[in-house]
Amino acid sequence: MKKQAKKLSLFLFSGILAFSVSCNGNIQKNDLTNISALLKKQEPVAPKPKVIEIPSPNQNPRPEGAKISAIILHHTAGSGTAEQVGRFFANPNAKVSSHYTVDRTGYVVQSVPDSERSWHAGRSEFNGVGNVNDFSIGIEICNIGDSLEPYPETQYDGIIKLVAFLVKAYDVPLESITRHRDITLPAGRKIDTSNNFSVEKVLIGVKQILEGTYNPPQTQPPQPIDYPAFKEIQTKKGEVSLSILAEKYLDNEHRSEELKIANPQLKNPDKISEGTKIKIPTGYEFFYQLYPRK
Repeated sequence: MKKQAKKLSLFLFSGILAFSVSCNGNIQKNDLTNISALLKKQEPVAPKPKVIEIPSPNQNPRPEGAKISAIILHHTAGSGTAEQVGRFFANPNAKVSSHYTVDRTGYVVQSVPDSERSWHAGRSEFNGVGNVNDFSIGIEICNIGDSLEPYPETQYDGIIKLVAFLVKAYDVPLESITRHRDITLPAGRKIDTSNNFSVEKVLIGVKQILEGTYNPPQTQPPQPIDYPAFKEIQTKKGEVSLSILAEKYLDNEHRSEELKIANPQLKNPDKISEGTKIKIPTGYEFFYQLYPRK
């Protein structure tokens, strides 16, 4: 379709030029302005952003007849860049994936094709329908996930442009753009996206793109942050095992072994008392200790 649209644009361009020359004998400045405006109308309203492709094996086909009808927003719960997250998803031992990851600077990594089912939502239900992975697109957003690290304007811009493309491409209703924490079973199992992330800001930006009124923020890329190797939490009621903590604070229950390495003081990692201080890694150092890169 894109090639056909391009050919049509070139055909129109040639025709208008020929008409201008035949009528005037030369091309006037106003002619070029009108031609430029006409060609601009042929461009997609919400084109797909440029992506870095880092394919993940952690995917499988969607059920037959499944239609993409929801977009689920996550945070990465770590200090890594979008590329580092993409490399993590590319490891089969991660056992999770998402279709896209948006960096703090706004660039996008794609790990799973839209047509395939990525492993991002887990036990979930949306609008009364279970197995949300079957019909959704998952978007990871690079952020430590502590509700303190801000989400830069450059990152919001990247998210808004990506979501607008998906909304337009798959006719996803704006009310079907939601957070991971809002679809999990049982409720309260997840905390992403963090409290300081604004879904409303994303929805406003997407609407503006579709209406042709969006103005990208004129800001510099965010300054690098010197992240600590760990964030420390104090366990709450029900947080009785490392697998529960890994699922909640690292968005991945399979990373419990990393928590075991990071917290050697625990006598019984499957029987943790309320109020226990736990170190949560912000990077993938312990993951690669367990599963060395090849």
